[in-house]
Amino acid sequence: LLPGLRDRLTNRFGCPVLDLYSMNEAGPIAVADPAVGGHVLLQPRMHVEILDPAGRPAPAGQRGEITLTGGFNFCLPLLRYRTGDYASLRTVAGEPVLMGLEGRPPVRFRTRAGAWINNIEVTHLLRPYALARFRLHQSADGTLQFGWDGPGIEGADLKRTLLTLFGADQPLNLGPLAPEPTKQVQYTSDLRGAFP
Repeated sequence: LLPGLRDRLTNRFGCPVLDLYSMNEAGPIAVADPAVGGHVLLQPRMHVEILDPAGRPAPAGQRGEITLTGGFNFCLPLLRYRTGDYASLRTVAGEPVLMGLEGRPPVRFRTRAGAWINNIEVTHLLRPYALARFRLHQSADGTLQFGWDGPGIEGADLKRTLLTLFGADQPLNLGPLAPEPTKQVQYTSDLRGAFP
């Protein structure tokens, strides 16, 4: 849930809006707390660790795959269950907090100058916008396609914002997202090296 959409929902309904990180296998895992800048863990009996690409525990503060052990569901005990979601884990004010939570594998995008940009940088850039859904794809020729769903958001504004990250010469096509019957994958690429 991007902060822009959270704020819009809060203003529209006049109540707090909670961004929960949850899954069927484990129930609610964490809730976003703007005061600490991340998602605070909710289950004291759930051990959460971050693994590096080789499956080893990552050093504190390093980004990696969220992995779960334990939890309150006695019918489905989890033992180092790899979620496919990514974040770093830090202690803030004595509480364990998932920072930079992304519910999908990381994808890199290449600029015309050859620099790689991680998808989390795109997510941070889009935080002010009230986007209900969005998708960024890079074709094999390097062209970016950005689709979005969110009322009152101008494509020209989004394009200017994205080009501050990718560079003014980056080929970029924009358009609204069509309804999809399945879950929308936000970040995809046809480039070799896009999936670290």
